Amino acid sequence: MMLVRDLFKLSLHNLLLHKVRSILTSLGVIFGVGSVIAMLAISEGAKRSALAQIEAMGVDKIILFSKRPPIDGRSESSDNASVMERYGLNYRDVNNILKMDNVERITGVFDTRKKVLKGLDRTDLKLVGCDYEFLGDSLARVEKGRWFTPADFKNDAYVCVIGKNVKRKLFSIGNTDIVGSTIRIEDMVFRIIGIINNEYGTQYPEIGGQNDMILIPMTTARALCKDYTFYREGRNYKITRIEYDLFLIKVNDTSYIDNTSKRVAGYLEKTHSETKDWGMVVPLELLKQMEQTQNIFTIVMGSIAGISLVVGGIGIMNIMLASVYERRKEIGTRRALGAQKSDILLQFLIETVFLTSIGGVLGILLGVGIGSTITYYTQMPTIYSAWSIILALAISSITGVIFGTYPAYKAAQQNPITVLRAE
Repeated sequence: MMLVRDLFKLSLHNLLLHKVRSILTSLGVIFGVGSVIAMLAISEGAKRSALAQIEAMGVDKIILFSKRPPIDGRSESSDNASVMERYGLNYRDVNNILKMDNVERITGVFDTRKKVLKGLDRTDLKLVGCDYEFLGDSLARVEKGRWFTPADFKNDAYVCVIGKNVKRKLFSIGNTDIVGSTIRIEDMVFRIIGIINNEYGTQYPEIGGQNDMILIPMTTARALCKDYTFYREGRNYKITRIEYDLFLIKVNDTSYIDNTSKRVAGYLEKTHSETKDWGMVVPLELLKQMEQTQNIFTIVMGSIAGISLVVGGIGIMNIMLASVYERRKEIGTRRALGAQKSDILLQFLIETVFLTSIGGVLGILLGVGIGSTITYYTQMPTIYSAWSIILALAISSITGVIFGTYPAYKAAQQNPITVLRAE
């Protein structure tokens, strides 16, 4: 029996004699492995990005928000009308929810609904009052300047902290002296003391994200608005009373967050049964649902890419069967000179595994290139895990063994006398 080392040399020599055919034979595996790597990287990147955004909302939080109740067919305005609306979360809700088990604290947010203008154009920015704990509970960080102090709340200070998008939308690009400057909103002037950034771009229901907010102390917001917001359009004059737009309820133990959320929902269904003016989001539940959905998505994507590997393997088997027919004279001569059936079988099997393994390596490079290109042009994150690369290499080698066994067996079964007589 020949040495395995000699079989490897002979197999590599035969592949190099037909370089173009070897490359074309490997294309199915190259594209199959490349698609597996690229799809898994894109899927993992999308999964991590989505999960990070949900986690940024706080897996130890229950988010409650005020929403306008259904109109039920009533006309909201007429040609000359003044409308008074009152809905949403209120002070009584804060006190009652705080008494529930597993509730550590509630961070409140109040949208003043003041117009934020740039020149004469209204922007989508919001002037929002918040509690002291909002920075930590929202997982934002101070990029420049400082956050509010207890003294700011005690003195109803006219100071504000702006989100990073506010800086971009209201100030010129070259302006670096934003902290310490002032900003005018309607007839009020606030001094900017800090700039914050939520790198995940978290968006809260009905109120948006911190990066688009101009934040002021809750006590200042109450002193300015007293829970009332005024809006005038033409002859219509609307007064809205909302005491809170958002609650971030921090729980003590996340293992009981489901029970806590059900108790909170039960309480609100009783106390707000007529208006139905609230909504709830539990990030931990969203996180679990998203993980399940993304896992299914990854399996589907991997299965689709795996089909291309099977197609590539069938292509390799066809080429190797044709190669057996073409090389009958070589096989017969080697058998006549004393080569065993196992030598012939191992040679053809090694050639097939060589082709698929080289195709696997090139496929990995192709997959990484595809993922990097997608990230560069679309800013979509792609994440390459070690297990996916190892899996791709293993699958490509196994493909070579599976689809190379039959051609190798056919080659080993050639009768040297019959073959040489025919040639």
